[in-house]
Amino acid sequence: MAATQNDFSDVQAVYLPIAAVVLAVVFAAFLFAVVRYRARDGRAAKPTREHNALEVAIALGLAAIVAVLVVVTFGVDDDEAKVAGRPAFRVDAVAFKWGWQFTYPGLPGVVDRTTDTAPPALHVPAGREVAVRLSTRDTTHAFWIPELRYKRDAWPDVAQTFALTFPAGQHLSGHCAQYCGLRHSDMVFTVQALGREDFAAWVARARGRRPGP
Repeated sequence: MAATQNDFSDVQAVYLPIAAVVLAVVFAAFLFAVVRYRARDGRAAKPTREHNALEVAIALGLAAIVAVLVVVTFGVDDDEAKVAGRPAFRVDAVAFKWGWQFTYPGLPGVVDRTTDTAPPALHVPAGREVAVRLSTRDTTHAFWIPELRYKRDAWPDVAQTFALTFPAGQHLSGHCAQYCGLRHSDMVFTVQALGREDFAAWVARARGRRPGP
């Protein structure tokens, strides 16, 4: 299980109970109003009254809930955006209409890129921190890996770096999650998280030579 998915599962564990309580309170108030103040024969409607104290309490309660969710969400998001000074591996991910290009600063000349016949595969070492530098050549795109519950928008003229750890032994699917034109659906890629030996073999193949003994 990737660290990213675990982190956002913790966020979900905060959101769901709060959402359940809010939903229960709203429905209880609705049902109370329907039953208590329903129309009855021989009963005239009473003038409405202000309940300032109750309204202030509700507003403060909602503000407290929003504050908690903002702190929890942005706290996890900041943790995901932090990149160690010397991460295990670096990738430059460039989005464009309508594809992806992945280059590896530590592996000069190695490129995984969308072609006319196949989507690219992002190759990463499994279980190690990977620093991804995301940018776009044209319009807004998004780097989205559903299995990791991770999405990061790519904005024109802005490069951003974030860190991810990928689970071992899994091939993940990636997509652009921002509609970017007629061939938006073509903007897919795969992620191959390889163990130490498999990753070394891929590097050797990508560099055009056989692995050493």
